Amino acid sequence: MYRCSSSIILSAFMVVAYSLSATVAFQPQLTCGHHAGTSTLTSLHAARQSSDDALYVSTSTGPIMKLSSAIRTATAALTLSFLVMASPAGAVSGGGSDFASLDISAQDFSNQNYKGKDFTQVVAKGTTFAKSNLQGCRFYNSYLVNADFEGADARGASFERNNMDGVNLKNAVLGGAYFGDSLPGVLNLENADFTDASIPAKVLGVICSREDAKGTNPTTGEATRDTLMCP
Repeated sequence: MYRCSSSIILSAFMVVAYSLSATVAFQPQLTCGHHAGTSTLTSLHAARQSSDDALYVSTSTGPIMKLSSAIRTATAALTLSFLVMASPAGAVSGGGSDFASLDISAQDFSNQNYKGKDFTQVVAKGTTFAKSNLQGCRFYNSYLVNADFEGADARGASFERNNMDGVNLKNAVLGGAYFGDSLPGVLNLENADFTDASIPAKVLGVICSREDAKGTNPTTGEATRDTLMCP
């Protein structure tokens, strides 16, 4: 993003510089031409001078106005580039490249609203998302080792093709979420609500055999084993 913004700024700056240099180079020629013309005029040609000056103004104003328009356009582009450069990555609501591919290890993302945000390919080792709103978030292909999702609302979130070793899912609301083969690596899933969650059949059997696949979710009141449809 920053490389793209830098290219835009450089291009806009070059246009402004070119336009200014063209204006400076053009104006002296007009001035010199005007002085050269007037220096040869005599009182006998006053009327001719007035006519020539009027013609000079009409023919020289057009190029100057075009140059001024170009400068205004380039300046606007430069200003826009600075605004784009200054906008934070997380300002894109509902996805985009909010946190994608960033290293947010050991940071505190707890008790916040990140609904619909993109965490694709993040490195979030030891990061806490406890009690945050993570509805619809994408953690696809992310490194979540030892991350804490206790009490988080991650309904509809994507946890496919990632590393969830040591992840804490205790009390989490995970209804409609998508999981892959890494789910058995989580540290704790007691009291978690997996209502309508998408879990591979071979993984579901492993999860149901765990001792911590029990309890009742404090937010939804649903029993963990029932939401997993364990026998």
